[in-house]
Amino acid sequence: MALKDSLRLRFEKLADDVVPQLLDSWGDLQKRLDELNCSLANRAVPEDRRSRVSELSLQEKAQQAGQNRPALRAVRAAGRASRKK
Repeated sequence: MALKDSLRLRFEKLADDVVPQLLDSWGDLQKRLDELNCSLANRAVPEDRRSRVSELSLQEKAQQAGQNRPALRAVRAAGRASRKK
């Protein structure tokens, strides 16, 4: 039992020391990959299309958020009969 308890304590200590460092490293890696992705996207889209791509992206995000535009419907103009009283 002593060997088992000793190994368990060593693994717990190792996990307590290593896991936070790994999580920090993972966060840094994600940030660097995001920056690289943005850089590559900026290079891939020509300057004259960037505003249109940005507009489409915003429209897509709005639709995903449930901000759909209401459907337009035709409204009848008031006739002469409704004007007379």
